[in-house]
Amino acid sequence: MTDTYRRLAVFVDRPSEGTFLWILLESTDDPAVWLDLETGDDSFSSWTEAHAAGNDALLAYVEDETLGPMRADGDEDLDPDD
Repeated sequence: MTDTYRRLAVFVDRPSEGTFLWILLESTDDPAVWLDLETGDDSFSSWTEAHAAGNDALLAYVEDETLGPMRADGDEDLDPDD
């Protein structure tokens, strides 16, 4: 079994003035298509706070920070907590 690199990204949304939320996205086989992977439960009062929290969540998908997010081929479970 080989590992495949996962294309993950942190996106910060502003649903209303002064409220920021982070969303983790993962690219599909079509690099122009991104799907929501995870959304934070808390809101933040600044973009930087939301981005930092989203980045912390992204790092939960990374076992080795020198390699980045990897998934074993055939592993369809995208949740790092399972």
